[in-house]
Amino acid sequence: MSGFDADWLRLREPLDAAARDEALAARFAGVLQARRARPSDGLRIVDLAAGTGANLRALAPRLGGEQHWTLVDLDPALLAAQPVELERWAGGRRWACERADDGVTVRSGTASWQARGRTLDLAASLEALDGGAFDAVVTTAFLDLVSAAWLERFAAWLAAARLPLLATLSVDGRREWVPPLPGDAAIDRAFRLHQGGDKGFGASLGIGAVAHLTACLSALGFEVSTARSDWRIDASRRPLLERLAAEAAQAACEAEPAQRSVFEAWAAARAAQARDARLALEVGHLDLLALPPA
Repeated sequence: MSGFDADWLRLREPLDAAARDEALAARFAGVLQARRARPSDGLRIVDLAAGTGANLRALAPRLGGEQHWTLVDLDPALLAAQPVELERWAGGRRWACERADDGVTVRSGTASWQARGRTLDLAASLEALDGGAFDAVVTTAFLDLVSAAWLERFAAWLAAARLPLLATLSVDGRREWVPPLPGDAAIDRAFRLHQGGDKGFGASLGIGAVAHLTACLSALGFEVSTARSDWRIDASRRPLLERLAAEAAQAACEAEPAQRSVFEAWAAARAAQARDARLALEVGHLDLLALPPA
């Protein structure tokens, strides 16, 4: 997997935070609170493909109390950025933040959130994670990058450990550029072809990932709920719009190189609209909550 640098993750984080489904997050928090035998018990959460730790920043204040986060990623640059981004986040809220050799601890009043990064190739070594060492699993913008076979392994791993899962911001194929352009349909078709490529886990399921994992987990007795978590990007977010348009055109060119001139003309038109504050975009996503059988 590549292309998910810290700058890109920082750019998208506010949109992710606004798009997350509040009802599913509240149910997830309620389940974890119920798992605490005592208020002082620490929750143990593993974040798969954690990037710079956005899930911790979104969920730790909601969960409260003592928490121990394992932030799994393969990219050494993102692992190195985790303590930097957590310190930046805590400092902006005037929370204490302590860095040690084994990770970072953020303290907010009576709450204490410990985070440590872990390098792991999830494609090859998912099962190296001891599910019994955790109370829950989270992941963001990851399911659509993996294959059907990997999701089936993941479902079996979750079932063996009886772990709840909150998986947020998986793309579902809906993209609406405003205003529309004649090239939108061609870009969308080629972009979806590119999404189905191998991102290190075999042929990606892309927009079909949430449905496939839902079917796998439901067959294993999980209660699975999904909800929309769409990005709504207005003209004020020019850098993000420019990057999304450029990346869509680049992916389309890689998928259908014979159409490069069409895609490059489309990208130039979108860049001009972004500069003139005339461009907006809605990107469809789904959040998934899966609870193991009682």
